[in-house]
Amino acid sequence: MNRHNFACAFFLFAFLFIIAAFQYVSIGRSKKFDRRLGVLVDKLEDAAAAPGDEAPVKVDSVYPGDKGDWRIWGFSAEPRTLNPLSAERDIYTLWITQRAIFESLLVYDLETLKLRPHLAESYEVSDDALEITFTLRDDIYFSDGAPITTDDVIFTYEAVTDPKIDASDLANTFIDVKEVVKISDRVVKFVMKQVYFKSVEAVCFWKTGVFPRHIYQYENAKELNDRVSNPVGSGPYLFDKWDVGREISLRRNENYWGAKPKLEKIVYRFISNDTARVQALRAGQIDMLLPSPQQYADLIQEEGFAEKFNCMAYWNPAAPYYYMGWNRKTPFFADKRVRLAMTHIVDHDKIVSSLLKGNGKVVTGPFYHKSNAYDQSIEPWPYDPERAKELLDEAGWVDSDGDGIRDKEGREFSFKFTIPVSNTFYDRMARLLKDSAAKVGIEVIIDPVEWSVLMTMVNDRKFEAMAMGRSGDILQDPYHLWHSSQAGNRGLNYCGFNNPEADAIIEEGRRTLDEDKRNELYRRLHRILHAEQPYTFLYTRPTFRIVDKRFKNVKIYPLGLNYFQWYVPINKQKYK
Repeated sequence: MNRHNFACAFFLFAFLFIIAAFQYVSIGRSKKFDRRLGVLVDKLEDAAAAPGDEAPVKVDSVYPGDKGDWRIWGFSAEPRTLNPLSAERDIYTLWITQRAIFESLLVYDLETLKLRPHLAESYEVSDDALEITFTLRDDIYFSDGAPITTDDVIFTYEAVTDPKIDASDLANTFIDVKEVVKISDRVVKFVMKQVYFKSVEAVCFWKTGVFPRHIYQYENAKELNDRVSNPVGSGPYLFDKWDVGREISLRRNENYWGAKPKLEKIVYRFISNDTARVQALRAGQIDMLLPSPQQYADLIQEEGFAEKFNCMAYWNPAAPYYYMGWNRKTPFFADKRVRLAMTHIVDHDKIVSSLLKGNGKVVTGPFYHKSNAYDQSIEPWPYDPERAKELLDEAGWVDSDGDGIRDKEGREFSFKFTIPVSNTFYDRMARLLKDSAAKVGIEVIIDPVEWSVLMTMVNDRKFEAMAMGRSGDILQDPYHLWHSSQAGNRGLNYCGFNNPEADAIIEEGRRTLDEDKRNELYRRLHRILHAEQPYTFLYTRPTFRIVDKRFKNVKIYPLGLNYFQWYVPINKQKYK
């Protein structure tokens, strides 16, 4: 009997020793993966978490709270599509679909700003950074119950890179991928042609999510291009309905593979008028909005407002910048002297102090103003109408017939400045531009259009000048916006910027793993853009959010808000 007990104890001890040794080896291998990834994505040495290091979206275990209620978000515009693979997608498309419906292999942690596993259980980067291998979790499912496998990962890659699919800007994210190899249903390897400093972010489908092959597979690319609604993914919410012109709603995925969020429903209500959105907030018709800077400044000063609503302003790497874009394909803006003249008639300081009420910062380029890629030594071009006149004269735009409007080769300098309709800020900014332009002999015709129309115009390059904003990235790659190859085929180089030196810098930057060297390249690009003025860069500003205080766990992270952590106490719930 004693001998039997001794044998059991011995085998138990041996078993525990083996488990401990396995864990030790696993930790060592995990750290090795971390070091490899750190070289690839700018020293994010802890980004490659080992299995189980941080469970994705474990809302229930970390954020206790009551289930139920809805969140109604007041949007200023209606998206054209809910298909993240379409060139017609916009920021509203992504706000609705990203993470809520479509999920990626890895996600950025809002606290650490590092990539961590999500649909993937783990991943490994080879020593030469040319192979990235993902192992999928074994408990992940699409919302219809179908398991997620590497076939779905490969299908998503093949769809994005299919030249017949209207997703050329996304396809360029994968231009350095040589092949995708299926190792098993759970293991897939991406083999790169050459090093790209954002390769891990790119091939984890951070911007699109993984699509179910059995639902989205197509024989004719038109089938996928024309699919604008009824998105199906693996996320914690399901598409509910699209009441065109009014709202889009999502409902909680009760069979979600991970921990379900608390809120039962999310509604995105379209209210294009700025004032009407605030009125809807006060009336309880919406719970959340993105105020304009001047609205935010006014509302936080209003007595009693902050007692009912959380008023948040915060900076993060995704902070947008705003600009006036000049289409180089038009006869007006092909000459950089004209573009510089347009910048000289824009009073940047007045825009920030008056229109933004001080809630912003003048910028001179496209990089996040707190990053090392942004060249802090560049001074904004001054408001100088007299210098603008000189530049216009040099470019051959003169008032030859004395009618007060400059002309060249029989064409008057009269152009349309296209802005989103019912947007008070853009309207006021356009009027400032119109008044300043008139003083130097240029006629600006303000052209307000619906957001969907504006996006079609810029995608098809059927505009003369326009005003828009652009959100940033954690890891900034200017290729999609500024490389000359992106000026056609509905890419994001809307204004047709074309500069061989800039192209060479951008291409070298993609191959540069050393963060300091890459930032020096980007500061050189910043200086070129400052001289060329394809945009008149205006300002950047904090992200503004106003949220009804009945929502709890509304926490600001270094990367923004996590809407999936919110809940409403039962005694304050409004909707069933």
